[in-house]
Amino acid sequence: MTDCNILYFQAGGPTAVINASFQGLYEEYKKKNLPGSFYVSPYGVEGILNDKLKKLSDIGSDKIGHMNGSYFGSARKKLPISPLDPEAKKIIEVLKKNHIGYLFVNGGNDTMNTAMLISSYAEYYHSPIVAIGIPKTVDNDLDVTDHTPGYGSAALYISSCITAIRRDDFSYEKGRINIVEVMGRDSGYLAASSYLTEEKKPDFIYVPEVSFDIDVCMKKAISVYEKTGHCLIVVSEGIRDKDGNLISALSKKDEFGNVQMGGVGSYLSSLFASKGYKTRAIELSLIQRASYFLVSPTDYKEAKNCGRQALRLALHNKRGVMVTIERLSSDPYKVRYSYTDLKKVGDHSVSLPLKYINREKDNINPSFANYLKPLIS
Repeated sequence: MTDCNILYFQAGGPTAVINASFQGLYEEYKKKNLPGSFYVSPYGVEGILNDKLKKLSDIGSDKIGHMNGSYFGSARKKLPISPLDPEAKKIIEVLKKNHIGYLFVNGGNDTMNTAMLISSYAEYYHSPIVAIGIPKTVDNDLDVTDHTPGYGSAALYISSCITAIRRDDFSYEKGRINIVEVMGRDSGYLAASSYLTEEKKPDFIYVPEVSFDIDVCMKKAISVYEKTGHCLIVVSEGIRDKDGNLISALSKKDEFGNVQMGGVGSYLSSLFASKGYKTRAIELSLIQRASYFLVSPTDYKEAKNCGRQALRLALHNKRGVMVTIERLSSDPYKVRYSYTDLKKVGDHSVSLPLKYINREKDNINPSFANYLKPLIS
């Protein structure tokens, strides 16, 4: 490795273990006693554009690694495709000014696209910068990798919440039609995690991968409730009708054109209330993605290892790639860390495989438990 500096930044939605990836990267950097300095870019790529990179010394990365949320700040900033754009030129200028030779970008789909674009800028301007992506997203929708750091902890939190809601409702002889809304604009992985409860499974789980029919949902739910006095429905925020229209969403979009989600649980609850049924909408909202009091040990360990692997890839001069987790077996659970081209993951997202959705399209198949259990242990 030549005498040059390292730069790391976080972007997109925070998770419970994103800082563990930083910890792994930083510890590997210190362990190898590498030349050059370690920098971070506050609030994602904004720190580069504002020329406000921060140099780190011995900062006790072990403490940062155990913090939830994005410790160094995050942002959702869409970069230009053209390397001739002023922002593209600015990024290369700032990286050159600070003698950055290795760039580590920690995030999800849009963030991997950012890493890919910066790598393309560097190539255009004949810069020696090596850009590496470190995966992170609670949605578990990055392509190529078996799963992403952040998902296991979010899944553990959701399944634990569903257990608590079930126990609360069954404290009464007759409860409510409870509707729990979880994140998931295009992917049903988070909603599917509600299947792994300690006791009775949700009566219905609806995900974006299949069309949603309000009338059918209500008819089924009312039937269950009238027979048992209880009904629990879990819905992804991104469920859509047969024409692809969101059942309920706010109109605001972010810089990447993504609709800001939320509200489907309340909407469905209002429909049951209008028919005279006891009902409650429960939106897990932001706490499901960065709650640190239910972190999966496996998730934490793998997030940290992804940071370590990222530096190893850089030392082997792997340019424009993202760290991946490859599952070797589920029982016993074994993985290995590899890499893939950023072009295969930037702007690409994967959905919950249809094999994990039941024939009626209103719940999850038991086989999904084999996939998820190792990730939340």
